Amino acid sequence: MKKLLLASTALVIGGPVFAADMPVKAPPIAAPASFSWSACYVGGHVGAGWSHDEFSDPGYTLPGFGPFQNFAPAGSSIDVNGHAGALGGAQVGCDYQFATNWVVGLAGDFSWANIRGQDSDPFFGGKNPGPVTLNSKTDELATITGRLGYAWDHTMVYAKGGGAWAHDRDNIQNLGAWGPSFCAGNNIFGFGPCNPSGSDTRLGWTAGVGVEWAFTNHWSALLEYDHYGFGTKSVALFDPNAGPGGMTGLANVSESIDAIKVGINYRFGMTW
Repeated sequence: MKKLLLASTALVIGGPVFAADMPVKAPPIAAPASFSWSACYVGGHVGAGWSHDEFSDPGYTLPGFGPFQNFAPAGSSIDVNGHAGALGGAQVGCDYQFATNWVVGLAGDFSWANIRGQDSDPFFGGKNPGPVTLNSKTDELATITGRLGYAWDHTMVYAKGGGAWAHDRDNIQNLGAWGPSFCAGNNIFGFGPCNPSGSDTRLGWTAGVGVEWAFTNHWSALLEYDHYGFGTKSVALFDPNAGPGGMTGLANVSESIDAIKVGINYRFGMTW
């Protein structure tokens, strides 16, 4: 009995000391949550664009005289290639990440632009006696696109494609006539150069590639290349000095644009 009492006392006294000497396992540290591209965003962009236009002359028929051309022979076209012009605007969209690394998204953007092209007519000379010049300008661009990307944590590469819209202004300077009419002038014969001009909107398509980097959980930066195709359209050009009361004639203009953009997005709603 005495031995049992001594053993019990030793266990009570020594138990806490023994427990204090045992290693204590620290609670596990939670792994940081992985970044997700599933979010909506708004942002802005700036960049540069280059246009490639081709002007051709559908001609007109003057009764009793046959067909006439104003600036290019039938079946010929004039390349009007643009120099680099600035563009800038805003974008909005949403992305969804799935199957670990894949991202799908839908976005829209709008750009103000100053993308110009100019060339001289190689076929016909103009009045006074300078060359005929053909001019194009794109001042607005917009797209609605889908994109498919592959992401490594905070970095994503992607391809995109969809519909595009553009607003253009075109003019031809120093023509000898426009349509079937000469243009009023202030020289002694009463005739001067014809300078018809007009604007139009175009629907087309766009395709591009890019890379986007999320430098915080909410902010990302992008670099993107886009190609726009707008096909050929008959553009109505008006000269108020041609004929009595002015004259409207047609020019067939095909257009494509290439652009490089850099941008920044603010991402929100990252709880999908």
